[in-house]
Amino acid sequence: MGGLRHLKRQRAVLSDRSNCFYADKCVVITGAAGSIGSALAAELADLGCSRLVLLDHVDHGLLTVAEHIGRSNRSLDVVDALCDIRDRERLSRWMRRVRPDVVMHAAALKHVHFGERHPSECVLTNLVGVRNALQAALEAGAQHFTLVSTDKAASPVCVMGATKRLAELHLTGFEHECGGAITLKSVRFGNVIGSQGSVVPRFTAQIAEGGPIEVTHADMERFFMSVEDAVGLILNVTCAEDGFGAYFMEMGDPVSIVELGREMIARSGRDIGIEFTGLRPGEKLKEELFDAAEVVSATTLAGVFQVSPRSIDAAVYTAEVDRLEQVARTCDDAVVVRRLFALLDARLGREERAVG
Repeated sequence: MGGLRHLKRQRAVLSDRSNCFYADKCVVITGAAGSIGSALAAELADLGCSRLVLLDHVDHGLLTVAEHIGRSNRSLDVVDALCDIRDRERLSRWMRRVRPDVVMHAAALKHVHFGERHPSECVLTNLVGVRNALQAALEAGAQHFTLVSTDKAASPVCVMGATKRLAELHLTGFEHECGGAITLKSVRFGNVIGSQGSVVPRFTAQIAEGGPIEVTHADMERFFMSVEDAVGLILNVTCAEDGFGAYFMEMGDPVSIVELGREMIARSGRDIGIEFTGLRPGEKLKEELFDAAEVVSATTLAGVFQVSPRSIDAAVYTAEVDRLEQVARTCDDAVVVRRLFALLDARLGREERAVG
């Protein structure tokens, strides 16, 4: 459970299938201005796709990544799609316009404590946005759809994790509704080193400011992976011959956040303290990659595992997402949280909301 040395392991290597699968395909990346979306775009540009559609609602970030990819790959057809995944009609128009072969859905609200403060927004982006993207991809004739999920979807206690788990279960429901007309998968992973808002750049900034660095709890642990690992996992799972389901990669030992902070302070050579601020709402001391409501099985990819619901009743259908959307649009956050966890607990067979 050490610190920095555990953050440097590289495990995900592109499979032989990945190296040829994306050639001459049109790929849409939602959330393309984010850390994972932009890294996916750079890798796909090198894999020879015929058209790369970068979709985001953040104009500056989208412009930056689209211009960078375009300059680096002059022969590639790069399309910047300024669009909010919460706008179902506009998203559908974009998908029909570009007619993707593959959709990689990385757009999400990812911060746990922010999701606790804005549960309606979290539902509208992380669950309703997935419904919109699924429907738009199917209508546009896409053959593959991959949802970028999170380890917080396992034994979820926070709003963000709950919306992500329900989004995974909605893929199950949508699989039943569309009759397998599109290949649906989701990918779970832990914290990505250096991603926007993650702990390493936050500690770096606090050290530069003279400290102290802020740690919520002395026993806090997290799984970490590099951006390269995350991108490799998404690309490999999307084109793997393994079927529908959620996937995760063996992450090794979790990393102690306080030990990570101590090592970063030691390397800085500065006399900086550590302040323990206490767990924030929705946070757990430790994360998991799967839980008791799931069955884990091996895949054709080394070190990658597939999880599927134990219960045949775990699926979340479009009509259920529609009803939750109606509640979320009232902005009554207390009701949203109750309905969100009521649906989740029913699907997972939990008698009550889990605790951290």
